[in-house]
Amino acid sequence: MSQHACELSFLSRSDGSALYSIGSTVALASVNGPGDVKASNRHYNKCHLEVCYSPCTGQSMIGERALESVITKTVEQVILIHLHPRTAVNVTIQEMQSDGLALSTSINAACMALLDAGVQMKSTFAAVTCCLTPAETIIIEPTEAEMKESSAVVTFVFDGLDYNVVSAHQDGCLSTENFNRCFQDCQIAAKDVINFYRRTIETKYEDDVV
Repeated sequence: MSQHACELSFLSRSDGSALYSIGSTVALASVNGPGDVKASNRHYNKCHLEVCYSPCTGQSMIGERALESVITKTVEQVILIHLHPRTAVNVTIQEMQSDGLALSTSINAACMALLDAGVQMKSTFAAVTCCLTPAETIIIEPTEAEMKESSAVVTFVFDGLDYNVVSAHQDGCLSTENFNRCFQDCQIAAKDVINFYRRTIETKYEDDVV
């Protein structure tokens, strides 16, 4: 696994924020809400979730919109949207530096920013990306160069309770056997990510008390 790093409350003007890095990929996530919402997005039985993802260079294209959709569907399944009807939660993710792990870094940054903002969730969630080489070797959290040489890339998002799959995104073709191998390796890695979350939160609150 690549090294993970996270700085909470990175932005002072948001309800919660997190600067998260996996290896050389860095993403900044900020959360505002639950708060005011436009009348057109107001729901009587749930809050409105809006996710905005921006790449580190250039404008958002089809690929970035696809990542934004995956992140939105993931967060929707985890936060308790029914607790805050007629409000909105806005998640903004800015890619700061890219080395192939934009999706998993952004999802993990969003999770930490939601925790920092105190948004109520069913559980935490952790994303892990792996790739399968032509020699059928699995690499956890590969670099962009390793991804380009691989036959398939898969990102799994696991909940922090039973490590069940919240969502998954795949590029390339995998046999059932190789898919299950990727799933098992990523599930093990997700436990390390959740433990990293725990240490980061504990450090933040220890510093706040001091």
